[in-house]
Amino acid sequence: MQVWLNGRLVDSASATISVFDRGFLFGDAVYEVVRYFNGHPVGLDLHVARLEQSLALTSIRGFDAGSLRTIGEALLGAHSFSDASVYLQVSRGAAPTRVHLPTPGMMPTVFACVSSCGVLADLNRVPEVAARTARDERWHRCEIKSTALLGNLLPLLDATATGADEAILLRGDLVSEGTSSNVFVEVSGRLVTPPVASDPPILNGVMRTRLLEACAQAGIPCGVRPVSAAELRASSEIVLTASRRMFSAVTSLDGVRVGDGVAGPLARRANAALVEGLQRECRIGSATTAATPILAS
Repeated sequence: MQVWLNGRLVDSASATISVFDRGFLFGDAVYEVVRYFNGHPVGLDLHVARLEQSLALTSIRGFDAGSLRTIGEALLGAHSFSDASVYLQVSRGAAPTRVHLPTPGMMPTVFACVSSCGVLADLNRVPEVAARTARDERWHRCEIKSTALLGNLLPLLDATATGADEAILLRGDLVSEGTSSNVFVEVSGRLVTPPVASDPPILNGVMRTRLLEACAQAGIPCGVRPVSAAELRASSEIVLTASRRMFSAVTSLDGVRVGDGVAGPLARRANAALVEGLQRECRIGSATTAATPILAS
């Protein structure tokens, strides 16, 4: 397997980083995951913008976020993949020893890898998943896509121990997001999702934005506003979006059936609209026009 490390492709078996790398020691790193269909990246401009934001907010310097395109193309080409997922991570770099305060002049460590994924046609069937709710006990800077994900992993481990696939996190009486997904909830026949600019903020998911766009273009009622835990539990449909999982319907929440226990009509319509938009963006089928990026609040 070929991986990208500090400017070039290398064999994964021989790829090494310093034991003093701050990504390893402190989780002092940020990342992105980009999904590709038919060799085309989904929402690459949004991923680049979010990576630029993460780098700026953490003061990690020395890496051009726009290189994400070149790195992704190199990895897909090295493996002859057209339907894949690319993971890129940028750490602050390595110092001569372990110290909390970064050493001036550090060069970032840039790592990326690729894995094969399913084709876009697979998304025509809506995956159905079970979810659990959990208290959101993470740090308050979730708009930074940090590799320090222990706060996400612990509730996910608890959820999977009960047979669930995801944990939906709650801040008091409000829904924030999943451990690796954004959440949409049916309320009075309308899909609503929490605002990213909440206090504290949540991550502005690329697939969250793409679903909002797709619903707007297809005339499906959809919007952004705070969502209460009571609305989540009373909802007949719950949808999760993420760059790798793409789209899924929650059919069980805390062991209680959601709606009829299958992907509901609103979820199916929204998923169909999303797939149609991705077909245009990734130039699959007869459509060739890419969707216009919209950064939704």
